[in-house]
Amino acid sequence: MESKNLFQRGNSLQVRLGVTNYNTPFAAKTSPEYVISGSAIFQVKVIAAQVNNGHTNVYNNLLFVRFVKLRQDDDLTYAIKFTSNELGITNKNFISDDGTWHLIYDNKKQQYSFDVSVSMDIVPSASSFASLHEDLELTDFELRGEDGSVHMHRAVLAASSPVLRRMLGGTWRESTEGHVDVPGTSKMTLQHLKDYVYLHTLPETGLEQLLLLASYYMMPDLEQKCVDKLVNSLTAENACDLLEFAAKHKVTRLLLAILECVQSGAVKVNEMRDHFLRGK
Repeated sequence: MESKNLFQRGNSLQVRLGVTNYNTPFAAKTSPEYVISGSAIFQVKVIAAQVNNGHTNVYNNLLFVRFVKLRQDDDLTYAIKFTSNELGITNKNFISDDGTWHLIYDNKKQQYSFDVSVSMDIVPSASSFASLHEDLELTDFELRGEDGSVHMHRAVLAASSPVLRRMLGGTWRESTEGHVDVPGTSKMTLQHLKDYVYLHTLPETGLEQLLLLASYYMMPDLEQKCVDKLVNSLTAENACDLLEFAAKHKVTRLLLAILECVQSGAVKVNEMRDHFLRGK
């Protein structure tokens, strides 16, 4: 199986695959393992068979895909939308599983190529606190930043973060006083955290600080979504700064996602080098 025009950026993947049956009775051909956002593997397999009906060769091809988490100790569940215009498939959904091969298409051609487009996301939690987002009457806890505080519900915080759950469920000073100070964090970042916890929305700016908060409070779903959004807007101009940020704060998810984006050619190393040298 031949692959070309590979393009990867954050949680998206595009590639063109070509298949040729060289008159063999049976063959199984598998694409490379494409790692998406450092979190899951996507792969395509073709089982090709050729028989002669007495007059001509007849070719049968079965196309399969698999989508599996890269780290089995990852508590998140991922989903992809699979699209191929040439196969007539649009936004076919797959959930990360144990690596099962799923049949998606069959044809009777000896030689053919097709496009593949995959977009990955995290499967959201079934519970939702959207109706409590604007509530002020029942809020019973404060997250205090450098320039102001955000009011939230203890139960919502506890459900969103194991760190906050331990703090709120114990005898910590913060639990009895009804607030916690978050040093080095702005009120805006805390509001972004609240917006995600209650509404599953992300801001357009300030993602780096929100990412640090997600890492500190052990919220891997928010951390991954921040990484995906940052890498989806990655350019040669901001790649060096984001790499430095990821290394300085030891944000492994972001560091690996940026390196994968560079390796796939979505961001060119020579363009990064030129930008870096111009800034010195």
